[in-house]
Amino acid sequence: MPSNSKDRTRELDKYIKLYIHEGVGYRKLCKEYGLLLERSNFNNKILRYQEDGLIGIQSSRRDNHYSKDFKHPVVMEYIEEGVTMKGLARKYNKP
Repeated sequence: MPSNSKDRTRELDKYIKLYIHEGVGYRKLCKEYGLLLERSNFNNKILRYQEDGLIGIQSSRRDNHYSKDFKHPVVMEYIEEGVTMKGLARKYNKP
């Protein structure tokens, strides 16, 4: 995939549209179109794309620092309710 973040997003958008709208399978995307993501990562990108569009698949590489007031209820939800890390990340829209 291209090195520029905007180019990567555009390229990933193309792969996802081929997969969803054209029915091109994961293996074919890798072999014939040059997709370089593992299947599980690609599936996660598809889910984010379906939920949030292009914003959902844009990379957000930044150091995140959250307050104790934010973290405490999230941790309690994890411990007491058994919500998965992925579920919490999706719920609170955090990468």
